[in-house]
Amino acid sequence: MIDLPGRLRPRLEAAPGRVIAPVDVGAGQEALLSWARERGLSVLREPPPEGLEGWLWWPRTRGEVARWAQTRPEGAFPLILTGADLLYSEGEWHRALAPHDRWAAATFVLSGGWPAALPLARVLAEGGSPESEGEEWYRHPLVAAGLAPLLPPEALLPAYRALALTPLVTPDVSATLNVAPETVEALADGGWLWAVPGGWRIPGPLRRHLCPLPGGEAARAVAGLLHRAGHTADALTLLREAAAWEDHLTLLAGHLRAGAGTGTLRASLRVLPPYWREQPTALYLAGLLARASGDLTRAEELYSRALPGLTPALRPLAHNARGVVRAVRGNPPGALEDFGSAARAGGLTGGEAAHNRATLLVQLGRHAEAERSLDEAVAAFREAGDLRREARSLETLGGLQFGRGLLQEALAPYGQVLRLLEDEHPEETALTHVNLAEVHALLGEGTQARTHLEQARLLAERSGLGQVTGWVARVQALLALHAGVPQRARDLLEAVDSADRSLHTETRLLLARAYRELGEPDAARDALEEARTLGLRAGLEAALQGDGDLGVVVEEARREDARLELATALLHRGEPEDLQEALDLIRTHGYRALLGSSAAWRLVAHVQDDASRALFPLVLRVLGPLRLTHAGRTWRAGDFPTRKSAALLVALALSGRSQPREALAERFWPDAKNPLASLQTAVYHLRSTFGVNLISSARGRLTLAFPVQSDLADLQDALMTRDAERLATLIRQEAGPPDALPDLASELHEERELAERLLHDALQVYADAQPEGSLERRDALRTLITADPLNIEARAQLVDWHLGQGDSESAGQERARMNDILKELDLG
Repeated sequence: MIDLPGRLRPRLEAAPGRVIAPVDVGAGQEALLSWARERGLSVLREPPPEGLEGWLWWPRTRGEVARWAQTRPEGAFPLILTGADLLYSEGEWHRALAPHDRWAAATFVLSGGWPAALPLARVLAEGGSPESEGEEWYRHPLVAAGLAPLLPPEALLPAYRALALTPLVTPDVSATLNVAPETVEALADGGWLWAVPGGWRIPGPLRRHLCPLPGGEAARAVAGLLHRAGHTADALTLLREAAAWEDHLTLLAGHLRAGAGTGTLRASLRVLPPYWREQPTALYLAGLLARASGDLTRAEELYSRALPGLTPALRPLAHNARGVVRAVRGNPPGALEDFGSAARAGGLTGGEAAHNRATLLVQLGRHAEAERSLDEAVAAFREAGDLRREARSLETLGGLQFGRGLLQEALAPYGQVLRLLEDEHPEETALTHVNLAEVHALLGEGTQARTHLEQARLLAERSGLGQVTGWVARVQALLALHAGVPQRARDLLEAVDSADRSLHTETRLLLARAYRELGEPDAARDALEEARTLGLRAGLEAALQGDGDLGVVVEEARREDARLELATALLHRGEPEDLQEALDLIRTHGYRALLGSSAAWRLVAHVQDDASRALFPLVLRVLGPLRLTHAGRTWRAGDFPTRKSAALLVALALSGRSQPREALAERFWPDAKNPLASLQTAVYHLRSTFGVNLISSARGRLTLAFPVQSDLADLQDALMTRDAERLATLIRQEAGPPDALPDLASELHEERELAERLLHDALQVYADAQPEGSLERRDALRTLITADPLNIEARAQLVDWHLGQGDSESAGQERARMNDILKELDLG
């Protein structure tokens, strides 16, 4: 007796002592019965009675199992097996038929591991059957005798024989073969039809025994039904069995691609009779095999020989295939001609050709044509309903626009990719979020960039996409560089460890920038060496390191239509005409991140209108140590020539309006002999410090010439909307407790008082927003008390928090402190 499949044994051993054998014919039930008897299980053909422990039931029909399940007694559900659970693997099949390897291979292809065929194949092999009979071993008289007990009763046999024509039984196929639905149901119920995805199947040897020579016309009709229903592999099997070679080749050519691999392509050609191997369609398939084997010269020759004789439906496929080979062989004109011919056909093939044409046009620097070709590909795939290919072309379109510096335009195709792939393909979705994050980062839109990075990170964690984590870290490092924190960028990038060559080179290029900004030239050069394959962008970084000519980079960027790299190179070269062109590019394409670079200060002298000045806001931070940032440079309190000049600038910035010169002079220089002269001196000092007129004077009033962005205004907005997350970000900028204007406390008493009130309110709102009993609430109350030690209400809430945690000792300590304060205030 043949043994049970190895993969089934652990499931049987783990079963709760109740097993239902498959109904499917020839599924090796005898081996199951033997296994059950060895373990002392009751072997049944009738449904198991209530109360019986330890049994194996071999039902006669599927309906018996369904009816029993509806009325089964309570208890653990039994192990219900199907015929697929008892199929032998290819390795087990070969071991059982050793040493007859060729015979084993031939019989396994048809049987698929069907247990009933194994003893028959073994007997034939040991009986010395000629190897030539391996292809049609199912016609041997011994096989006919062995399979006879597995056939259905006479009433069902004619229908079963009719269904044996097809490798897959579907409702449409059975109707075409004039088999009634109730007959199909009866055959399935008795196990003569095995359940498979999409329909039912007769075991291969049994099917070929009943129908050794499928009829040509019937086979073509059924194959057409199977192909149109998406069962192309079964359709090809049937056409091959029916020797319908012309239909077989046509369908095969439309189905196979070079990516199928040399093994599949060779097998497809090997089954053809000699005459059909010389036909145009077979020559096209031979071209696919040559290309898959790396013989591009032979592949192009075979495609060219095949093309004149191909049907109109197959000709676009061959043009597209030849176009790919011509592109790789360095014949762009020929490739573009082929791609154009194929693209005009439309459909999936036309979409593939349009996509391939766009890829080649990008390499040739013909970006506008490439964009139009990608639009055609997207439309073709959309009409064909192929979401994956549509998303791929949209992703390529986004990448093309990104490479040309059309960042705002790239947002649309990337956004469409998200809508197409979301919840379906987590890795592609996560990488698209990363792409969007990078675009937003370069547009200076940090909040949107961080939102997309968080989405990518969550997808990576849920789906185990470790590779995506490296791409997320890279864009996080880019944001850190934009924020002026190259140390953080370096740490993020040095932690990325990936076998992905693309990620590695991109990471090393950004790491070279981080080292450069940290003043580590040797490390920067070493990192750049590993990113030299990135072409223009690597050349730009080399020039910024002082190892290249920015003029050469400018000309190369113009040739490649790379606007972002062009703007960057012009900005750093810094010639007068360069700066105006760079500013125009930045304004046109929204390169706000460049306005925060170390070279952005050069542009300020070229701004002459309010719209241009709006690009260079004065960014002011007063919660914690003073910090002012303008045009990529940062000043702290100690960088100003005098404290009063710093106070003047901050006062104007926080007021948000123009101020009378006399009032400002009297406020900051009340004891000077000439307060207005002192004011004018401070304005002059600010101009010298910042290199630009930050303050304009007209009609006796001083006004900031540039817009202001302050963390105090952000705090006020977050308070109005009670945005606890935003408040947390603002009040946690420093490691210690938040403080307002600590550097200019005496000079800016009024502004400090206002800021402290806002900060107190923010701390209170943030504390109130934290969940009761959470550590976040405890920490928020402690911060609030540190900022305002006399806040009795916050102290009382902290006492309640400790009591809620059952920590009476800490609650008592906090209450004692609160009582001491009440006594001091004489409020007890």
